[in-house]
Amino acid sequence: MVNIHSELIQENSLHPKILTRIDLDENKKNCQLDIVYVLPPSVFVDPYQLKDLEGHLGRATIFGEHDLELPLEKIKETRGSIVFLRQKEIPTGQLQLELPFHLRYQQPSNKVTSRLITIEAPYAGWTCALGNQNASWPPLSDQYPLLPPPTHTQDITFIRLTHDTAPLTLFVPVGKIQDSQLVTWGTFSIVIFCTLWIIQSIFLSIKKRKRSEVKGKRRKSE
Repeated sequence: MVNIHSELIQENSLHPKILTRIDLDENKKNCQLDIVYVLPPSVFVDPYQLKDLEGHLGRATIFGEHDLELPLEKIKETRGSIVFLRQKEIPTGQLQLELPFHLRYQQPSNKVTSRLITIEAPYAGWTCALGNQNASWPPLSDQYPLLPPPTHTQDITFIRLTHDTAPLTLFVPVGKIQDSQLVTWGTFSIVIFCTLWIIQSIFLSIKKRKRSEVKGKRRKSE
């Protein structure tokens, strides 16, 4: 029996994570272990961050929306994203992974100060290739339309592992509409101030340099 348990850690911070523990009693031959995360549009992963963490998380493949800049109301793929973490090395015993993710800015409101986000509990499975074919991602396209059809479908078997983890939930702060003007003018004022400060710094630097050049010429003339 394989036990899988996931929970949110640092959920009240700017950098929440999904902690997943998998107890493995055996390793299957000619198979690769995949951990699958189905994320709603309100959250996303950073592909560059996952690339840097490949040694700890495994090789990441991301499907769906993962634009790093867009707020929730601007994203085109409203189904969210799916993340596969394929493990390079499968330890005997317990495998523990921490997937970092980020929260999208929510649309401002005057009625609520936070919104509840529900994330489907991640699950894991063995992707096994028969014969000499290499196993691609699991054939789950019928369940998740975000996924393209896998190659060599007839040679791939995906064994979904059981888990008893309930959906993961967290609250995301929501800005107030009446504060939008304050934020707009505040941002505009900061940009103007910084621009003037840079111009002043450049002017003083040029002025100081000219003085130094004048002093250098006087010394040479003496």
